[in-house]
Amino acid sequence: MSLSTGNSDGKSTSLDSQEYADLKKYIFWLIATLAPLTAINIAIAILSDSLTIFTIAVENAASLILHSFNMAAVIVIQRRNSFNFPYGTGKLENFSSFLYSIIVILITMVIINSALNRYLHPPATINLGLAQITLVLAILRAWVMVAWASRLCRRYSDHSPMTHSYYVDLKLTLVLNLSVSAGLLLGLWLFSEGQIQAAVTVDLIIGLSVVLYMFYCAIGLLVKNFKSLIDLPLPEGDQHKILKALVADFDTYEGIGNFYTQLSGSTRFVQMELYFKETTTVEEIENLRIRLEERLRVHFSKLVFHLIPLIQKP
Repeated sequence: MSLSTGNSDGKSTSLDSQEYADLKKYIFWLIATLAPLTAINIAIAILSDSLTIFTIAVENAASLILHSFNMAAVIVIQRRNSFNFPYGTGKLENFSSFLYSIIVILITMVIINSALNRYLHPPATINLGLAQITLVLAILRAWVMVAWASRLCRRYSDHSPMTHSYYVDLKLTLVLNLSVSAGLLLGLWLFSEGQIQAAVTVDLIIGLSVVLYMFYCAIGLLVKNFKSLIDLPLPEGDQHKILKALVADFDTYEGIGNFYTQLSGSTRFVQMELYFKETTTVEEIENLRIRLEERLRVHFSKLVFHLIPLIQKP
């Protein structure tokens, strides 16, 4: 996560700012293309009486809520001095995914109830030809957005978790839409052969499969982002690695003060007090800080590290 490094280097800050400017543009086009597609999905779901298209339409509506929240989050992150915050604004990004997972879980419950009612009272007919229209549009949109997100991930190697989430989510959406389209083509063929109830059953099975897939992904997002939203103490093994890094430079400081550590998602925050002689120069302290951080980053890919120098009184 690019905002959690605590790096005040001007070049790094500029790169972070540019990534979020690009991400803001990306989210804008996600919303601009999804809004009309959602409206089309709702209309076709009503006209075709397809549970699958209804499921996709509801998921699109939930995604619009998520994208809108993400847009607001990016605007907050881009505010003046946001990229100089020592601990960044990463939790704002994690909360958007957490909120989305809650919404999707609630939606899946409603759709499963609708599927059970449809199983007990199947419709007399169904129009799966209309369903293909919205799926073709969805596939084209997902393909373009996956390519765009992939380019952003390559451009910013230490990219935001929001950027990576969009890449993974849109890639899965593309595969899902292709699978659903293939399944509904089977249903359309059955309908053309006069097997209307078989076509209704295929639509029901595909719709339930999409719902279960949404539920599975939402549970994974819920657990992952919940862990990121709470702070935990560092595991004992991590504490040993910190002490080992300190022992390697035991002769450059006089004593150890307080340690302040926490685990926030996959980011480790380490702040330590070290005592020095009055004759120790600022350059020597800075060199020690650099060595300690380099040793810790060998073990911790996401680290916020601060050294607090104190004078050892006689």
